Amino acid sequence: MKHGFIGFGNLARAIYEGLREEEGMEFTYFARSGKELPIPFCEKLEQLVSVADVLWLAVKPQDLAGILLQLKECDLTGKTIVSPVAGKSIAYIERYLGDDRLIVRIMPNLAIAYRMSVTAFCTNRLGDDKAMEIFTLLEKLGKAVELEESGFDLFTSVFGSGPAFILAFIRIFKEKMQELNLPGPLLDELLLELTRGTTLYFAQNQQQHSIEELIRHITSKGGTTQAGLEYFQTHKIGKHFEGVLDAARKRSEEMSRNGG
Repeated sequence: MKHGFIGFGNLARAIYEGLREEEGMEFTYFARSGKELPIPFCEKLEQLVSVADVLWLAVKPQDLAGILLQLKECDLTGKTIVSPVAGKSIAYIERYLGDDRLIVRIMPNLAIAYRMSVTAFCTNRLGDDKAMEIFTLLEKLGKAVELEESGFDLFTSVFGSGPAFILAFIRIFKEKMQELNLPGPLLDELLLELTRGTTLYFAQNQQQHSIEELIRHITSKGGTTQAGLEYFQTHKIGKHFEGVLDAARKRSEEMSRNGG
């Protein structure tokens, strides 16, 4: 299978890193300018389309219309169009390319580079063999879930943007720990072990216990954890963080309404 990336920013690079060890894969890319990469560069979009079976729309939302106008002039017969572009619906792409094209919309995150992404999947041709080939590929790169397109805005806010939000919380921990005057790299290592251990604790116990139960297992009556959790609840910090997710979701919805 030959994969062509239209644009090669952080997400395209992450997808490539996740896929490059798969057997039978060939890669090429088109961008405004060539970069020092281990895959061939196409100077023209038409050249990329002519050699690729799967076209990845790895561009920013504001640049998508221009790319689709160019693709409209290409022979897309037999091509699979895969779009991870936030806020841009399948219907939006169909307005440019027609509803007779196989279009797969996905929402991964950068953990796809390590084959640990959580990725949403939908297509305008349910059950199509080529569409399901993409789904099978995504399952190798983490967890893939078929999702109604109406759910993509919420999914984007949690799983697409989620890594940045989790890192923002870790940064708060790091800033507080700087009171100990430990070197920054050591703090990073300690916080990495904290997140690894917490993730493992969750993974090992989530089938038998709810998150609420797991929290209670860590909490001693009258102890430090209880004091912190009471502050968390009293000041409605969970509600504030829910507002972060709502803001990201709202932005995705706005992008969808503005021509999405």
